[in-house]
Amino acid sequence: MKKVTQIFYICILVCFLILPIPVFKALEDRIDTENHENRDLAERPVLSMETFQSFPRDYETFLMDHLPFKSLLVRANGIVDYRLFRSAGSSPYVIIGREGWLFYKGQQANFEQPEEDYKGTNLFTEEELETIRANMLDARDLLRERGTEFVIFIAPNKERMYNEYMPAAYGAPPEECRLKQVTEYLRETTDLTVVSPYEELVAYKEAHPETPIYYKYDTHWNNLGSYIGTRELDRALGLPEEEWLPPVEEVTITEVENGTYDLAEMIGMQEELRDDHVYVLSDYSDHPIETQVIGGGTEYRYHNAAGDGDPRKVFLVGDSFSTMMGIYVASRFNDMYLNSYRFYEPWMLAVEDPDILIYEVVERYLGNMLDLDLRSHIGPQETSGETEGE
Repeated sequence: MKKVTQIFYICILVCFLILPIPVFKALEDRIDTENHENRDLAERPVLSMETFQSFPRDYETFLMDHLPFKSLLVRANGIVDYRLFRSAGSSPYVIIGREGWLFYKGQQANFEQPEEDYKGTNLFTEEELETIRANMLDARDLLRERGTEFVIFIAPNKERMYNEYMPAAYGAPPEECRLKQVTEYLRETTDLTVVSPYEELVAYKEAHPETPIYYKYDTHWNNLGSYIGTRELDRALGLPEEEWLPPVEEVTITEVENGTYDLAEMIGMQEELRDDHVYVLSDYSDHPIETQVIGGGTEYRYHNAAGDGDPRKVFLVGDSFSTMMGIYVASRFNDMYLNSYRFYEPWMLAVEDPDILIYEVVERYLGNMLDLDLRSHIGPQETSGETEGE
């Protein structure tokens, strides 16, 4: 009798180990199997003499990334952690803030450190600031030889803009930070055009506390925040005042159905956390702009078929914040080309032959300025993916 019981339990154990696979295959088309982790999942390793020692560890990583029902399990775990324990659970990249706000801890791409940006513990040294200065001047001189104007645009991190929702343990952000360091250093030691809309964003936020300009569950600013930031470019681009983007009060703002957000995805809550504010702005330009999306959304071309905009061609290159700025910048020009810094190639300057190059960088990627070289690349050459939710 004891032996039969043991066999029975063994059979149950085997069923628990084996059954999920055929059941998963049968239901695969009906359940969520997408990768919401904002990273590439591990590929199946190949056993060889070269990989003999690392194969067991690599195969374990592969299995963990491709477990049956993983997306559903991650989602269930996220719900319990977020709702019950106010925790980001298994995600090392997310901070759960006050009133359910989500913030980005970083360390996914290019050694980004938004947590340290917020605390002010990663300030640049004098030598690093000088390297940034030299790189920016070199870029300016290279472009000047081509007859191209160089404009630097720096967007603030969400953690800084909405610090009142950061966990109490973080305290208030100190005044000294990389954003202030780089902006002031370049303005004080060069004649470069440096645009930072931080003060204008803060002013709007304080005047309209009920209208968020960054997403609650995402790392990015929303369309309203992007519009306010882009308005600060107008003076720098030398546009006549009548061509500037109109004040927000003169623009039609429509709130639309909610979408999905990168930080919510990282904790498996993309279906539950959808009550964010998504705005669509209209009536800010009389120019009809045609938008061509290339490469799955990493590259854009904008064209004013009427040809009644500014004739100068613009090349906007930056991170995911620039993508959200694209249509607003383009609305005043006849032609604009936008590409992610990750895919920048020097030949693009010759092909596009822009009159203006706008280099956009969000606060958490300011370290990229230490490596910027328009002759070869923009930012570090080895990345593990960017937050595009980026």
